[in-house]
Amino acid sequence: MAILPVVGRKSPRIALVIAIIYAALVVLGASMVVPFLITLSSSASNDYDYDRFDVIPRYLWSREDRFVKGLVLYFSEFKKADEQMRACFPEMPDHWTTWQVIGKDEETVARVARHYLEAPEAERARWPAIAADYAEWAEAYPVEDCLSAVKDIQAGMYLEERYERLWAAAEPAAAAHAWASARRAAALALVGRTWGMPIESFLAVSFKTTEQSAPYWQQSYFPLEEARYADFLETRRACKDHRFTPGVRRAWLAALRAQGVSWTSEGDVFPVPATASEDLKARWLEFKKADAPAAIAVPFALRTQWRAYLDSEAVQRELALAPGARFAVADYNRLAGTQYATLAATPFPVPADAPEAIRKHWRKFVEEWYPLRLTQVRPTPALEQEYRAFLRERLRTIESANKLLDARCRGWDEFRLSASPPTGPGSANLRSLWVSFVQTLPMEERVLGGSEAAYQRFLLKKYQDVDTINKTYGWKLGRIEEATPPFDVAYAVTFLKHEAAFMYEPVLGNYAAVWKFLTETGNALFVTLALIGLTILFTLTVNPIAAYALSRFNMRGQDKIILYMLATTAFPAMVSAIPAYLLMRDLGLLNTMLALVLPGAANGMAIFILKGFFDSLPQELFEAAVIDGATEWQIFRIVAMPLIKPILAINALTAFIMAYNGWEWALIICQNRSMWTIAVWLYQANEWWAYTPWVTTAGFVLASIPTLLVFVFCQKVILRGIIIPSMK
Repeated sequence: MAILPVVGRKSPRIALVIAIIYAALVVLGASMVVPFLITLSSSASNDYDYDRFDVIPRYLWSREDRFVKGLVLYFSEFKKADEQMRACFPEMPDHWTTWQVIGKDEETVARVARHYLEAPEAERARWPAIAADYAEWAEAYPVEDCLSAVKDIQAGMYLEERYERLWAAAEPAAAAHAWASARRAAALALVGRTWGMPIESFLAVSFKTTEQSAPYWQQSYFPLEEARYADFLETRRACKDHRFTPGVRRAWLAALRAQGVSWTSEGDVFPVPATASEDLKARWLEFKKADAPAAIAVPFALRTQWRAYLDSEAVQRELALAPGARFAVADYNRLAGTQYATLAATPFPVPADAPEAIRKHWRKFVEEWYPLRLTQVRPTPALEQEYRAFLRERLRTIESANKLLDARCRGWDEFRLSASPPTGPGSANLRSLWVSFVQTLPMEERVLGGSEAAYQRFLLKKYQDVDTINKTYGWKLGRIEEATPPFDVAYAVTFLKHEAAFMYEPVLGNYAAVWKFLTETGNALFVTLALIGLTILFTLTVNPIAAYALSRFNMRGQDKIILYMLATTAFPAMVSAIPAYLLMRDLGLLNTMLALVLPGAANGMAIFILKGFFDSLPQELFEAAVIDGATEWQIFRIVAMPLIKPILAINALTAFIMAYNGWEWALIICQNRSMWTIAVWLYQANEWWAYTPWVTTAGFVLASIPTLLVFVFCQKVILRGIIIPSMK
């Protein structure tokens, strides 16, 4: 019977009450749905929009948002990524220093993106040629001087495949009959031996705090020549080969099919191996020129360091700039006698015929700031003699020199000056001396490298002069030193070709990484299913039997028993964790399934509620069963249990939630990771993936699906379990 009769609902007062009730239900419903939608939205985010906490991601309807969000794939993991991005996109403002700041600056995001998305047709008509030249140049540029924003999870999954291949090549007989889990274990052992350190999991590999934080801009920085860095370079080569660029793999395979090219396995054609035929390599280069000119391996923009030098305190003092003021284009024009509109348009490197006022700053920059890993020398006879004199002064004797440099020279004349910094095993001391020597040389003795100079040489080789470049590109270069690698155009072409993939592939990648993690790490799925099954079994047997006994038999001290059971619910679970742990240890049950199940097998509150329900059942039912000759077990099983199914369903549902979501007890009682549940592994993943919280959030969403399905399909049972006891 309705609480509010139909006639009464016509009253304005009652109608208002009903409206308030519905409004309250809507608000309360939203308070439950909105947090889940925010979690779902966060799982589809990245560095750019994770801190927005949107209910519905903006990039779903904003093309400008998608354009800038896609740049996270290129500029996020390495140090000073904002400076590198600003060097590639001159339209970006100086206050864009972090992705959190960029994500909240909607107005500027729209303006920067529209500069490319709404570019004039005449300008966009030149983009294919510009992007194709960039792709051709970047293909040949050394990967050692590129920056990649590959995530640790992507790197770990790639290294797992790489080391499985290496192990299979070394142990073909064992690999032919090995299960997937055995191959992963062998690969993990192999990478541990290669790196000289134990590796917990490929998904726990992290390059962010070490290799990705390398100070490429420092003059004396050289990468460590170790196996770990070599594997990091392999992940960067994978980035350069478009392994992680959204949409490229699918588009490339489709292009090959359209050209009638067949393959045995996908690995033969993507990424294109070094052993591939020249025909396949040529097809791949042409494809990249047209479809994917911007790989997730961006050549280091050295001009950012030139800007940092011009902003230094020494330059500020010399030019008498105001304290805290940045070097502006007007200051450059005053020194160089030019009329550039922005600093981004100024030449790099500074031309040899520039006025001395700016050349002296360039000379100091080259001699004190320019990275020596990008520097070479011309070993003339005079410079060779100077180098030997330097060695003689530093090392004193031939014996000391041979011992330090691992050489076998009989005289100083046998030592040679290399054009570039020495590399390779055992070259650290020789490179250190080479660096110290080159630091004593004036700018004129040095040959400067870097992405800008390399791109300018590429343009001159292909187009011969600046006028032809301007005509082809639609640029207005006054001199070749003003040309910089057009990554922005290459990215715009890549984004427009694969816009849909840029939107959904990273999201699917988050969920794929979590699924791989849960299915391949430990025994998470099996342990969780076993725990849920045993927990529900104990809940549906121990609690009803105990409650039935307390209800049917008038035992001495029954009230005290009930009081003790209810007292267990008065303390937080963590209070009882220590004595429970000690008990499981004394019983020898640590790291076992029983240790996970037994402490929660009997629930005081559940027994108390079930006892009350048994007490409410008519005694005539039990008397009739006794008259019919039923045993006590038959009465319990046939008469009592069917009548409490709704309550048992609620108890089973509660047991499922506690077993599935609980992680504290499983983490305490099971130090052996083979006994960890899904919840514990997600907790561990949160530690590993602290720098990518959206992946962990995807794990939470994925883990919530079973609970959601249980509630969706068990609504009637839940309602019966709530309504029937209240009716009783």
